[in-house]
Amino acid sequence: MTVKLNCTIEKGLIPTEKTVFIQTIGGALEEVTVSNKSLSRGKLEASEIGRIKNRVLIELPRESASGRWRIWVSRASIGV
Repeated sequence: MTVKLNCTIEKGLIPTEKTVFIQTIGGALEEVTVSNKSLSRGKLEASEIGRIKNRVLIELPRESASGRWRIWVSRASIGV
């Protein structure tokens, strides 16, 4: 299932990319450089893998700077 994550968006190295920062459930920021096509209305489109209470496991469209493909985020991080 595709979800839209709230994130902070900054310029990427090239015009067709952006660098986004996503807050994990533990409070850390994951940095991911993505194609502009992965963004919709200021939110990052990603895949939901599962949910446990208020935690959502997300698979990112690309590997993060820390080497992660999947991260846990708060359910409140999921935008409409």
